[in-house]
Amino acid sequence: MSRTCLAIPLLIALLATGARGQFIGTGSTMAGDYLRGVGVAGWGMGLYNLNTAQANSINTDTFIRWNEYIWNVAKNENKENAEHRAAMIARHAEAYAKIRERILEHPEERDMLNGDSLNAVLDKLMDPRISESSFRYAKVPLSVDVIRKIPFKLAEKNEKFSMSRLSPKGKGKWPVAFQDDQFTAERRGYERALDEALEQAIEGKIQLETIKKLEDAVEILANKLDKVVTPSNERHYMEAKKRVAELRSSARLLQTHQIERALAEIDKYAGTTVNDLRLFMQRHGLRFAVAETPDERTLYPELYTALLQQREKVTGPLQDQGK
Repeated sequence: MSRTCLAIPLLIALLATGARGQFIGTGSTMAGDYLRGVGVAGWGMGLYNLNTAQANSINTDTFIRWNEYIWNVAKNENKENAEHRAAMIARHAEAYAKIRERILEHPEERDMLNGDSLNAVLDKLMDPRISESSFRYAKVPLSVDVIRKIPFKLAEKNEKFSMSRLSPKGKGKWPVAFQDDQFTAERRGYERALDEALEQAIEGKIQLETIKKLEDAVEILANKLDKVVTPSNERHYMEAKKRVAELRSSARLLQTHQIERALAEIDKYAGTTVNDLRLFMQRHGLRFAVAETPDERTLYPELYTALLQQREKVTGPLQDQGK
């Protein structure tokens, strides 16, 4: 019993060893503890500012590196694009040079008939470095009637005209559908209106009323066509419709002063050489248009040969000219 009584105080003493009060040392006051807290807070704020500055530095460096990366990517892409464009331009230039060489030196039928080959040689003949005296001493004959068969176009407006297209006189000059006797009155009405218009154009005094008469004559032809020939995709009908469109265009072009002057000169044209044709086209700013009628398709190869002969006489063979 006595042993039990001694154990109880001993156990209480052992359990009480972990329950000590807060130690307050020398200088440990409320004010001091407060200031220590302020110091720790200041240290924490300083550490925050340091970390913030380091983070900002890292962000700035990252932004600079990112900008440099974007710049290098853009620069590289621009370089590649520039190289691609340069290569593409070089390919196009090479292809264009080959096409020009073919058109000028070894024209295919399409180059001839669309007027490209003739215009290419004409450009060479228009070279201001060729003196006019060279043409006088290097004549290439050309029939005076050729100019009436050539389909011309205004270089600046691309408007086409031809004396033979404008004036399809004679029954055989009309499309098959219009050759029928049912169109005799309409054909003659158009020809009369055209004669009056051309006469005034040649004199440089064409009247709007005269052009209106010509346009009316074309519409009378068109209306009669649809009454006599059933509208369809048949060749003879489509050919006649195409001629009507050409006649409408020709009537409209008579209102163009440049064409009026050109037609006036064609009527009085007396040139007998390729150079005469060159000078005529130069004066009126004309180019060769596409050959569409059978007569024009027959004419163009012959005309190209004559132009080429003229060029070789005044400048030498093509291969000697550096193309």
